[in-house]
Amino acid sequence: MVTIFRLILSCLIVLSITVGSYAADNTEIRELLSKHYQLDKPDGKGPFPAVMMVSGCSGFDAKFAKAHYDSVQNQLVELGFVTLRVDYLAARNFSNCAGNVYTDEVGDDIRIAADYLRQQSFVKKGAINVMAWSYGSAGALLALRHSKSQEAAQVDAVVAYYPYCPGVMPWDSEVPVLVLVGAIDNVAPLSKCESIFAQLPKRDKLTVRVYKDAHHAFDNFTLPAEMQYAFGTLGYNEAAAKSAWKEVTNFLRK
Repeated sequence: MVTIFRLILSCLIVLSITVGSYAADNTEIRELLSKHYQLDKPDGKGPFPAVMMVSGCSGFDAKFAKAHYDSVQNQLVELGFVTLRVDYLAARNFSNCAGNVYTDEVGDDIRIAADYLRQQSFVKKGAINVMAWSYGSAGALLALRHSKSQEAAQVDAVVAYYPYCPGVMPWDSEVPVLVLVGAIDNVAPLSKCESIFAQLPKRDKLTVRVYKDAHHAFDNFTLPAEMQYAFGTLGYNEAAAKSAWKEVTNFLRK
């Protein structure tokens, strides 16, 4: 696990300046993503609101994270949401993002997945949301940015757990965004996000919740309360996790 997290740290440092570098064939990546979509839905024809899940750098299948992502997906389905995993790692045949995947590639993958969901008859239009973690959150926030070559992702809300903001740029979309971060997160600290948030033209669309005594990955119940690594600290905080989940469910139901 130490090796995995060292790779993650290396990835975050190297890729913090990579915005705008992605120019891959959209058709090719669309096909690769579709092979790894993991979709789950409530019983019935719907239409249902939807949530795209976007993992952190280590992916959905990492030993320390798999049960966490499975639990989130199950809870969302129980709440009445269609869920779709946007597996930017599996689509490229990587087990982690370290040196492999740019944050703007993740943002493009989210755009593609949103298009896919809009085509499904059981998905409620105007209720396609994103829930992302860490490196995935950076991609989700980048997806909200207009560029010369493409529009912002056509999504209706974004939940960003502890985004790694050095790879993020201010966005101009009016999509509501909920950011959830630990007060003592030293892997992706809120301080790295504040200058970006200050430049947003629609600050009223951004909600930031900071949780006392919470580290990076504070919502991952498979982790111990504190794990020290050279790059920072990870750890589960039950009180913060429960409070954040209540915030998330209220936000997505609006």
